[in-house]
Amino acid sequence: MKAEVVNSFIRASMDVIEQTTGVRVRIGKAYRKDTPYKSNSLVILIGLTGDLQGTVAISLSQKLACKIASMMMGGIPVPTLDEMAKSAIAELCNMILGNTGILLSALGTKIDVTPPTTLTGENLKLSFQNVVIICVPLLFAGDETLELNISYKEA
Repeated sequence: MKAEVVNSFIRASMDVIEQTTGVRVRIGKAYRKDTPYKSNSLVILIGLTGDLQGTVAISLSQKLACKIASMMMGGIPVPTLDEMAKSAIAELCNMILGNTGILLSALGTKIDVTPPTTLTGENLKLSFQNVVIICVPLLFAGDETLELNISYKEA
C-alpha cells in the first residue's frame, strides 16, 4: 500500500470528523490486520472502484456512534443506536470517503465509492479474501476508538 493513499484516508477522516463534530481526534499506531477479524458493534462498509478497488470498513462501538451522532445533530441526546443515529454515522463515513476521493484526485488517482452498508451486532467477524488490511485507529477522548480499516489494490 502506498503511504500517500493511506494518508489521504487518514487526513479526510480527521478533517470530516472535526468539521462535523468539533472534535479533534488523534491517530493511533497503524497496523496490519489478519482476516477474519473481530469488529466492534457497528461497521460501515464502503466499496472502492476506479483506480483503486477494495473496501473500507469503519468500525466503532455503539456508545461512540451515539456520541458522534449526537454531536452531528447539534447535541440532541442519542441514547440508543436507532435508525437516525445509524444514518448519521453512515453519512459521516460517506463524507469521509468523498473527501478521500478529492484528495486522491489531486494525486492523480480517481475513485468512486459505493453507498455505505451498515452492519450491527456483537462479535462481528469480517473476512476479506487475499487482501492486505491496514487498520488506522482514530482516538477520541475517553479511550474511545474508531477504526479505519483500509483494503485496496490498484486497478
